[in-house]
Amino acid sequence: MASRISQDDYKQALARGRQALAEPHVVSARYILHARVLELAYSNGLALRIDPKEVPALKDLPRQVLAQAYVTPGGDGLLFGEEETATISIPGLVARLIPVDIARRTVAAARGSVRSENKAEAARRNGAKGGRPAKADLALA
Repeated sequence: MASRISQDDYKQALARGRQALAEPHVVSARYILHARVLELAYSNGLALRIDPKEVPALKDLPRQVLAQAYVTPGGDGLLFGEEETATISIPGLVARLIPVDIARRTVAAARGSVRSENKAEAARRNGAKGGRPAKADLALA
């Protein structure tokens, strides 16, 4: 017997689905034979190329299996080969290849370099007050 969900649960599930689709996620994967790299294409246009030899779960797979990469419907998993020879989590793969502290610094730097009228005005106000204070020299004991 099929179970029914409430209208409220249905609406919440739809909202979660829309939110998930709004976040960047992998939409396709392909193995580029001449370059010997696996390319993941994200929904926001970003492309990430990975050397399969750097990933323990992929390093021993034959090229013909790597060429059969399939992205799971949620965009968070990869399956390889018709027999699903290997499966791998995309977030886990990316986290393994790009350490979290480096990713955080990169994102923070990109967000910090954004120019806006509010930031320009704040810089002018701070400049009128004499600008950033000089760093204090620390005396060596």
